[in-house]
This record gives sequence, structure tokens and C-alpha cells, in this order.
Amino acid sequence: MNRPMKYPPTDNSCQSRSMPFIAAERERSGRSPSTNPRCIGIHDREFTLFQVSGLLLAAQEQNSPVKGLQRDLGIDLMRGDWPAATVSYMELRQVFEYLWLIGDRAELLFDHASRINFASFGTSGMAAMALSDCKAGIRFCAGHFRTPWNAVPESRGDGGMSLLHIPKFYDPEFRTAFEHFHFVNCFAVARSKTPGMRIADAVRFTRSGGISKSALEHYFGCPVYFDEDIAQIEFSRQWLDHPMPFIDSGLRARLARLLEEVLAGDTLRRQSTLQFLSAHLDEVRSSEDLARLLGISRRTLARLLDREGVSYSVLSREVRLTEARRMLRHGMSISAIAENLGFADDRSFRRAFLRWGGTSPSEYRRSWEQVGKELGDRLDGHF
Repeated sequence: MNRPMKYPPTDNSCQSRSMPFIAAERERSGRSPSTNPRCIGIHDREFTLFQVSGLLLAAQEQNSPVKGLQRDLGIDLMRGDWPAATVSYMELRQVFEYLWLIGDRAELLFDHASRINFASFGTSGMAAMALSDCKAGIRFCAGHFRTPWNAVPESRGDGGMSLLHIPKFYDPEFRTAFEHFHFVNCFAVARSKTPGMRIADAVRFTRSGGISKSALEHYFGCPVYFDEDIAQIEFSRQWLDHPMPFIDSGLRARLARLLEEVLAGDTLRRQSTLQFLSAHLDEVRSSEDLARLLGISRRTLARLLDREGVSYSVLSREVRLTEARRMLRHGMSISAIAENLGFADDRSFRRAFLRWGGTSPSEYRRSWEQVGKELGDRLDGHF
């Protein structure tokens, strides 16, 4: 029986439905997309190749047309880190046009699945191993994998949990293909952690996608249904409550640090470090404060910033200089600015501002006022 649609949290896609064959799903809360702080378009490189890594590996081995694909994507598939590369929705679609439409879809899908495990999904897949049980792992992966769909965990009345597949883009041609890859990826990862266990009570798809029910049931090990309103996996309670495999304390500590980095990195990806610091300027006076707000250690923060080629001191200077200039332009007093930016007194602020920008606060304010006066005179003369 088809289940009623239950909408997920608002996603970030907001392309127009006027496009001929692809359009983003509108915000499900009913608000205008213009109010969305971050709008992912079909050409934005937001999605990793992890979810199709087995398909690409098979194509490499069989000398399939990967050279043209590499050229179009601008990605070297011979490099070991290529699965972490980010591509746009349109580029990911190209992968399917090159490799999915050319052969037996069931064979391609299950061959892909045979080549992946929890380690195939980069730091997020590894970090999930630090969690206590499979249910926690599903929730973590649903929130941190960079995919062209929303994976939405939904609690069931019997105490179990389903994972809903919600497309971020309206694309009838490839919708079912993405459902297939999403769900076999989930099962491949689950089986690599808990071999031999029954993972789900049922798997539901919106369409067959050219793969027989018997073939899918053989792979998933449970009933499969087509023509559903929404694609989903109904996980078994036994599997959900199963603890993660035993890991020695040393490895678990390293995985816990990795989990910390993934959580912080996801926060900083959605809102740039500079934006995050600007938004919390009144709360951040040191790198310790920034780390605390992000929920990570100072060492983890330092590693994250090092990857971006920047230090906390540089970011802090940039944010405070920008804010100081804004306040000076709006006529705030030196003492008020110094207090807002966390300086002990006016003198400390004046010294820092001169060191950061090469002019004193008073000189900056005067120059800004002069620019405003000259601009006003020109406008008056023009009109």
C-alpha cells in the first residue's frame, strides 16, 4: 500500500520548473526560494562521486568511455582521491548518460554494489564507525553525505525506522536510477559492518527503473515494491539496534576525532568560516571560543583551518577589521567599537586597527566621510 507523503526538512535546491527536463524541488515549507540563505543550482559542484564510485571503477577496468567523461568532468580518475571530488548535478547526470544507459542495468548496479563498503565513502563513512549503533550511523550518514537527494530518517510506530529518498531536483528520467544507487549503497555499507544480518523488512521504489523485482529482492534480501509514492528503506529493528562492530580503543579514538572533524567541517561548508565567525563575533574572543561554538577541540579547529590555508589569527583580524570599518562608517564612537570587538580599551583598539589596515580609525572615518561628500556633490551636480 502506498504511504502518504511526509515532507523532509527544507532542502537547498531552488531551480525553476521552467527548465525542459530538470528543475529543483521548491522549498517544501512554502516560503519563497529567495529567502533561502543558500541555493544549490544544477551547475554547482556540491556532490561527491562516492555514490557512483563502483560504477566508475568498473568502467575503468572495461575500458569504457571514461576518457571523454574525465575530460568533461575535469577529473583525473586515475588519482586515488577522485571519489571525493565534487561535481554538479548535471555532471553527475553525465556519468549516468555515459555509463548507465549503455548496458544491463541490473548487472551494472550490482557490480557497483560489490565494489564498495563503509570505507568507500571517505571520511564520513569512516567517522560513522565511531557511533554506538546502526541507527545512529544511519542518521549521521543521512545528514553528512553530499548527495543529489535528501536522505530523511523517519521513525515508525513499531519502534523501527525508515529512510526516505527525496530528490533535490525534478528529473523523472533518472529519479529511479538515483533511488537504486542510494539504496544499494546503504546496503553495501551496512553489510560491510554487519555481515550476515537481515537489514530491512522492505524496500520501496517509485518505479522499477528497468530492473526486475526478483533481481532486487535477491540483492536486498527482503520484499521489494514498485509504484510507491516515495522511495524508502524500512530497516529491521534488530539491525537498527545492533551495536557497531568492536573496535580497539586506539582506533576508536582516531575515529572519534574524525567524527569531530566531519561535524565541524559540515558546519563550515554550509556557512564559510569567515561568515560563521562574523555571525558569532560577540561570542568569539579566541580560537578556544570558536572551537567551543563548533563543538570541536582546538587541535581539530587548527587542522580544519590549515586545510583551508588560513589561521585563526588571520580570520579574526579580517572579521574584526571589516566590522570595525562598518561601525566607523555608521558613526559609532571609538569606545563603543572597542567594546563591541572585545578590546580592553580605546587605545588597544586604535593600535590594532592601525596595524591591520595601515590607517588610524579617525583617518579611516574622515576618508570615508570625504568620499561620501564628494559622491554627494557629484550627484547633486548631475541632477
